[in-house]
Amino acid sequence: MIDKSTLANIHSYVEDKVGYIILDNPSRLNAISLSMWEKIGILLKEYENNNNIRCVVLKGKGKKAFSAGADISEFNDNRSQSDTVLKYDNVSKNSLQILQRFSKPTIALIDGYCIGGGLATALSCDIRLASKKSTFAIPAAKLGLAYDYLGIKKLRDIVGPSRAKYIFFTARQFTSDEAMQMGIIEQIFNDSDFDEHTLKVLNAISDNAPLTIASAKLAIDADPQDSKMIQRCREFEQVCFSSKDYEEGRLAFSEKRKPIFKGH
Repeated sequence: MIDKSTLANIHSYVEDKVGYIILDNPSRLNAISLSMWEKIGILLKEYENNNNIRCVVLKGKGKKAFSAGADISEFNDNRSQSDTVLKYDNVSKNSLQILQRFSKPTIALIDGYCIGGGLATALSCDIRLASKKSTFAIPAAKLGLAYDYLGIKKLRDIVGPSRAKYIFFTARQFTSDEAMQMGIIEQIFNDSDFDEHTLKVLNAISDNAPLTIASAKLAIDADPQDSKMIQRCREFEQVCFSSKDYEEGRLAFSEKRKPIFKGH
C-alpha cells in the first residue's frame, strides 16, 4: 500500500523501499516557497527514521521543471525586510543541511529546468540524473542575491573552483550535456524513457545492501582530517562484516541467486 500525502505543495509517498518528495508547484515551474522548504525538512526527518526506506528521491511535478528555484512571488513578503529575509534563508539552509547530512542515498531526478535554489537542492543530493532536455543555471548575479556558502562549496567541490566561478559570474543557462561534462549530473536519459530508466537505477540502489551503501556514503563524505569520523567509518566496516546481510550476500553468490538484504 502506498501512503500518499500533500503538505504545502510537497507531495510525498513511499513505494518499493523508495521515499519520494515531489515539488508540487508546476504553475511556477516547481519554485520552492517558504512552507515547501519547511515541509522538505520535516519529511526528511521522517524518512530518516523509516527503516522501510532504502533511498530518497526528490523530483518536480510534471515534465517542465525539477525546480526553477525560490518562489519569487514571495520575495515581497518574505525578502523585503531583514527579519523575514533571515527566516526565509534560515529555513531553506536548514532543510538543505538536513538533505546533505541524510544517512541514506538521495537522488535528484531532473526533468526540465533546474535553476538557482532548485540546483542547490539537486546538488545537495548524492546523485543527479537528468533528462536530455534539462537545463541548469544559477542566476543569482542577475537578481542581486547572495548564494549560501555551503551551496557554493558544494558546487565547487563537484565542478572545481574555475567552473564554479564561471557558472556564477556568467549566470547563463547550460545544457544537460554541459552539466554531464562538468560532473553536475551522473547520467542523461532520453526524454521519452526518462521515468523508465531512472526507476531501474532506483531499484538497483534499493535492492543492494543498505549497510554497505551507508558505510560507503559515510566514508566518501568524511573529512579525512577528522579522526573521529574516520574511526566511525572503521567501526561501520565491522558492522557490515558482522551483519546478516554479509552472510546473505555470500550465500546468494554461492547459490547463484539474487540476494535479499534486510539491513541488519
